[in-house]
Amino acid sequence: QVIESEELDDAALYPLANSEVRFFADAQSDLRTLAWPWANALYARSVHIALTVFHGDDLVPMVNRYFPGYQETILGSEGLIISKRLLAPWKGADDRAVLWAFECQAEADLVVRFDVRIDWGEVLAQRMVDGLLVAQRNPGTQQGIYRQANAESTRIFGNPHGQPDLVELDDGAGTAHLVYHVMVNGIADVVLLLTMSDVGEQVAWNAFLALRDAERAIEISETTWADLL
Repeated sequence: QVIESEELDDAALYPLANSEVRFFADAQSDLRTLAWPWANALYARSVHIALTVFHGDDLVPMVNRYFPGYQETILGSEGLIISKRLLAPWKGADDRAVLWAFECQAEADLVVRFDVRIDWGEVLAQRMVDGLLVAQRNPGTQQGIYRQANAESTRIFGNPHGQPDLVELDDGAGTAHLVYHVMVNGIADVVLLLTMSDVGEQVAWNAFLALRDAERAIEISETTWADLL
């Protein structure tokens, strides 16, 4: 289904799910209410990703496309088109994950700012590890050379190939603010991943590493949905 942005209901939410998690996508293809139904557990209240262009025109949402496994928002400005896709990966290494895939096409060199604001919906202990955000509920003592800790719940978020330029973490409020800058010269693909675990930090890391090849994860998901349909 394809809907022009000017015809969208800003309050409408599109449900997405895989074998492990379920969540909703709003009119801007931002995440709302990420849950694990089997345990009646909430992993994130919202994840909002705003895109702006340095020394360029404002990006304007043009159209939304709705598929069984993902939602896509197409944004554009003078000389720049960005596809913002929110995906529930399916039949991958670990389905307790959420994937954002951005395809940026520019006619000239442009810098795009990715402004990420996360509301976990609860108090969490947060820290940065190798450019990735690790958020945990009641973590234990960090151990080993990688300083990992078991916890009641672990979330890992970030870009597999780059680090944020700005990090603001508020453990008490359960929020995080990350900013990434990406140079677009021709075509640039940007991926953001969120993986989760309730059985230890290493499991969340393993899932994150296994999903680094976003193109493969998307291909597997689309093939699975196509087989069902």
